[in-house]
Amino acid sequence: MLLPGGFSANPRGIIMARKGSLEAERQAIAKERNALEAREAKLRESEQNAMAELLRKSALGKAPFERVEGFFAALGKLGLDEAEKRLAKS
Repeated sequence: MLLPGGFSANPRGIIMARKGSLEAERQAIAKERNALEAREAKLRESEQNAMAELLRKSALGKAPFERVEGFFAALGKLGLDEAEKRLAKS
């Protein structure tokens, strides 16, 4: 007798999982996980490209390299949260 969820009951009434259905479910989950990881990697790449484009279009993209390098060094010392607070005040 086949029960919902891929389980069966033998003549004694003991419920047993169907081995094939469990393995198929594991494989389906692994396939979905791999697809999700690929989508996340593609999203990260798209975000990196968008950030690079924003930098190119911003004042930083037009500034001399030495000034941009100094700006990011200062930003690193302050931290992003503190830099945002100070810029919001100005």
